[in-house]
Amino acid sequence: MTESYVLIHYGEVGLKGQNRPMFINALVRNIEQRLHGLDVHLDHKRSGRLVFRMGPRARWDDIVARLRTVFGIAYFARAWRVPLDMTALEEAVLSHLPKREGVTFAVRARRARKDFPLDSMEINRRLGAVVARHTGWKVNLGNPDVPIHVEVLYREIFFYFDKVPGPGGLPVGISGTVINLLSGGIDSPVAAWRMLKRGCEVINVHFHGQPLVSQASEIKAIELTRVLTEWGGSPRLYSVPIGRVQAEIMKTTPPAYRVVLYRRLMLRVAQEIARREGALALVTGESVGQVASQTLHNLYVINQVAEMPVLRPLIGMDKEEIIAQAERIGTLELSNLPGEDCCTLFTPKHPVTKARLEDVLEIEAQQPWQAWVQQALGGAKVVDVHTSPVDALQYWPERVERLLQVHG
Repeated sequence: MTESYVLIHYGEVGLKGQNRPMFINALVRNIEQRLHGLDVHLDHKRSGRLVFRMGPRARWDDIVARLRTVFGIAYFARAWRVPLDMTALEEAVLSHLPKREGVTFAVRARRARKDFPLDSMEINRRLGAVVARHTGWKVNLGNPDVPIHVEVLYREIFFYFDKVPGPGGLPVGISGTVINLLSGGIDSPVAAWRMLKRGCEVINVHFHGQPLVSQASEIKAIELTRVLTEWGGSPRLYSVPIGRVQAEIMKTTPPAYRVVLYRRLMLRVAQEIARREGALALVTGESVGQVASQTLHNLYVINQVAEMPVLRPLIGMDKEEIIAQAERIGTLELSNLPGEDCCTLFTPKHPVTKARLEDVLEIEAQQPWQAWVQQALGGAKVVDVHTSPVDALQYWPERVERLLQVHG
């Protein structure tokens, strides 16, 4: 039996010109980390593809489950390698064909080595004739039941049957570090995911209303961060209590401005954490007009407190698009669990939708903002979500038990 390989194709990574080796090396590191313990090992690199050898303990289903979430991969397949010889290719393909009757097939050859004696069309015809004669299968070039992919490279030929799509994007870590404000709602985990796809290392910061509320939102944030680690996110979560500061804001500021002031407080705290982590930007899940605090006027005022870029990858998406993406990445059900969001603590009935910067600055001039920032930072703790005890069942026993089986 021919030895099995994992043939991995990358997409955008291959367009990086002179920096391509740096991107490829980052992708290899991320793949090796994700496949750790599965008896899969890097064999060699080829133009546009990576080749990993499957050891005797490797299980294809486990490999698929992990590689589906590695950013930078366009698609991958379980493949077999033969010498640069058509007879060897024909014999190997016949020995690995699935045992099925009455199905259709197509041969789809690509040739990187242009001096190979047969071009792609000739390979298709010759191998197709052998398969049809051996199996009795019919050819269907448009939508075959069994596609037979052949790649003629410079030193060998690979063939495989099924391609598994990867998530695309860039390898996590290649673009620098960002701090994501993770609320526990639907939007902010999707924002984190989109930044991971652009190659950023994402560290989450969760602001909660403790000690004035329960741990529910903090536990949701821990579970959401765990899901994001499957996509390459950092397992470290900053958990920041701001309940007491929010109570002070509630008592000493106009009600309509509370949410804007909460958001400015969070940006102040988050950028201090960003400096500690060497992060270059903050990330939020805001989308224009989605709620009162996310009007352009309010976003402008909130943004003025930031001293580094604030990235909003969902800014032009509507709620249905965000929900659909949250469902695809595995965060929607967790986000839908009930929890006390700190932004809803002491929320006024009629929040301002067109905040004026001069009004906000006048309000803040009367408040000890630096002391409040230091108070929040002093209460912050860093949670390793891989080792943190799960206490979610006490809040949502039936729904969380199933989710933990999937993501735990």
